[in-house]
Amino acid sequence: MTRPQSVLAYAFFIFSLASALPLTPVKRAISEDLLDQFSLFEQYSGAAYCPGNNDATTSAAITCSTGNCPLVQAAGAQSIIEFENIGAGDAQGFVALDHTNQLIVISFRGSVTIDNWIANLDAVMTPWSICTGCDAHAGFLDSWNSVKSLVQGAIEGAISTYPSYSIVSTGHSLGGALATLAAADLRNSGYDIALYTYGSPMVGNLALATFITSQTGGNYRVTHANDIVPKLPSYALTFAHVSPEYWINAPTGVTVTAGVVQVSSGEIDLQGDEGQLGGTVTDHLWYFNSISACSPI
Repeated sequence: MTRPQSVLAYAFFIFSLASALPLTPVKRAISEDLLDQFSLFEQYSGAAYCPGNNDATTSAAITCSTGNCPLVQAAGAQSIIEFENIGAGDAQGFVALDHTNQLIVISFRGSVTIDNWIANLDAVMTPWSICTGCDAHAGFLDSWNSVKSLVQGAIEGAISTYPSYSIVSTGHSLGGALATLAAADLRNSGYDIALYTYGSPMVGNLALATFITSQTGGNYRVTHANDIVPKLPSYALTFAHVSPEYWINAPTGVTVTAGVVQVSSGEIDLQGDEGQLGGTVTDHLWYFNSISACSPI
């Protein structure tokens, strides 16, 4: 199928799907407090791209040489563990303690070669025993499983020392996919975890998306403008999204305010990013700032 034909086919699929689904309620504007949380965890997600935050063998300060995580640095966040190039998917990231905000933060790095990752996206799903009928993206699940024991061990140690701290799982792009699977898995093990993702692709089928949506802890799936990555691998391939979506309806490079964030619900949701035809990498690389500025590539 040529590209024009594939675009038309996708447009027809979206139109047909939209016609068959009831419209979900849309709420415009979020609270300033929630906007502040989005900004903080976007910076934690961005910090995972910085090589110095995923290669330490001992606790180290979380910093961004490109200046895109000032809130994280001001909080004095310190890593508990850092990991890089783990497993076939080269999972990278860190688990950090933030005493200022009383947080334990799990942050996964996104892909450092966005264009290549999009072109070679493997849409194969594999059964996941976390819930009945649930299938997960095979590559994403393999990547999470490769670091699960490291991350869970760090969480266990941290929460035993700081039982009142909140746990957050976060990431951008591929990192958002890993953060989603990590949150789902760790919640299933009894942890109360809030999930904040930015430009995350779909991670599994409708059964899995519905299961994660129903878990306690809070899901905040943030998208931006016409970001191409949240459209992938595609509803047409029986993938679905965790709900709700917080869509930043503002151009790249513009300061995000509470009034430009549109909230909609549904594991198959066509009112935010998915409602925009096409998609751009430019919108993927900007959320509250240049989120992948630290990327070595």
